[in-house]
Amino acid sequence: MTSLTWVLILALALTATAFTRHRLQTRRDAAALNHTIKQLRHNLETAIAASKENSARWQAAGNALLEVILFVDTNLNVRFGSPGAEDLFGMMPDTDVSLVSYTRSEELEQFCQEALAADSLEEPLENLEEPLEWQTQIHERTFRVRAQTFEGGTALALTDVSRLQYLDQARRDLVANISHELRTPLTAIRLLLETLESREHPAETSSALENIMVETETLQHMAQELLDISRIESGRASVKLVSTELTPLVKTAINRFRPQAERNAILLRYDALPETPVLADQDQLHRALGNVLHNAIKFSPENSLVNVRATTEDEQVRIDVLDSGPGIPTPDLPRIFERFYRGDRSRHGAGTGLGLAIAKHVIQAHGGTIWAENTPSGGTQISLTLIRADAT
Repeated sequence: MTSLTWVLILALALTATAFTRHRLQTRRDAAALNHTIKQLRHNLETAIAASKENSARWQAAGNALLEVILFVDTNLNVRFGSPGAEDLFGMMPDTDVSLVSYTRSEELEQFCQEALAADSLEEPLENLEEPLEWQTQIHERTFRVRAQTFEGGTALALTDVSRLQYLDQARRDLVANISHELRTPLTAIRLLLETLESREHPAETSSALENIMVETETLQHMAQELLDISRIESGRASVKLVSTELTPLVKTAINRFRPQAERNAILLRYDALPETPVLADQDQLHRALGNVLHNAIKFSPENSLVNVRATTEDEQVRIDVLDSGPGIPTPDLPRIFERFYRGDRSRHGAGTGLGLAIAKHVIQAHGGTIWAENTPSGGTQISLTLIRADAT
């Protein structure tokens, strides 16, 4: 065989080998590609199944929720409406629809704009992770609206509170009527007790009459507190601020509660008061000061002191009421002015838990502030501020 022949044979062998290797590599690549395609198909089917499951969950949640749910994008177009939304606003159109066109409420649109604007600030508002809340009227019904922003839009939740408002008003009316009706028989009982106390009785009888008088006064105070809070909640507690001398104002409040203090062997006194007029509604302020004094006397032990003092501070007058009671646990200090809140300190005395809440409302209506703190001696000091009339 010639050398040319050997070259041709070698070339053919090399070509066959390369072809075989290429074919094997192609088969391996095809197998790998097929495996990848199968894996992608599996992943896609899994994702579709998970999406369908999540969609079913959201649909079930939407059907179960009593709230009206709307998802609104950054262009203020409604992307989703729950069945409750369709009951309130009508069927969702197939194409995008603006929030104002769908709900016919410019107030809702403005509220949504404010939520989106707050979310887009370079320095977001504090506690933005909490939903923004609003109240509005839709179709003669009252709704509480909450907006929670997310990437790409806002979720709106509307809760119908019309029934709750009706029930709350009915509760306030009931409390006001009961407390008002209680005042007449309690006043009659007190007058009868005063008549009996003016006569001579054995020691045991006199002691019993005194105890009955104390409990009657407690009931009268509770009835007054219930009536006051119902007026406050209904907005009927108007405040008319006029220039008022501070000294007679404080003295009148103290003299009113001096008999209660003396029955408990408590010394009720006041330091020298500044001759400074304040802007005040005398009736309302007497009630606020009375509630603070009543609270101080109630929780002070026998043979102790309740002291009232006042100082001028720039454009305000500060009044401090210091008792000799057990003090207030630190966690309870911020909450004692809440309605019906009764901390550990309050368990030792009867009451509605409304006295300090009423005092807070009255003082705030006067443009002042009220707060409480424990004193180094162990008692509690309740302080309040009023606006000076001579500084306006």
